[in-house]
Amino acid sequence: MTAGEPAVVRDWRQTKAALEAARNTGVAPVLLTPENAAATYGAGYLAALQDRAREEFPDVAFTLIVDCGDTPGYALACLRAGVAKISMSTHNEKIADIARQMGAELVRRPT
Repeated sequence: MTAGEPAVVRDWRQTKAALEAARNTGVAPVLLTPENAAATYGAGYLAALQDRAREEFPDVAFTLIVDCGDTPGYALACLRAGVAKISMSTHNEKIADIARQMGAELVRRPT
C-alpha cells in the first residue's frame, strides 16, 4: 500500500495488515471493499469491520469506503448499521441526502 492508493480489504486480516502498515509509515490509508461488497458480506459485517478497526487502531486516521453496487437497499442498510462512507455504481441523490442526514457520506469509488 502506498500513499494515495486504496487498499482493498475483504476481512479483518487484510484490514489489520493495512492499518498496521499505515501505523508504521504514518500514512492515513483509504480502505476499500470489493465492488458490491454490501451484497456479498452484508451491512452488519462491514460495519463491525469498521468499528473493530476504529477500536483497535484509534491512532490511525483511516477511511473505509463500503461499495454498495447499484442497490439503494444495501446502501441504506449500511448507513443504518453505522458505515460512515459508502459508494454506489451510479450517484443517487436521495441516498446522498439520507447519508448526509445520518452524518455519513456517499462518495465516488476510488480507482
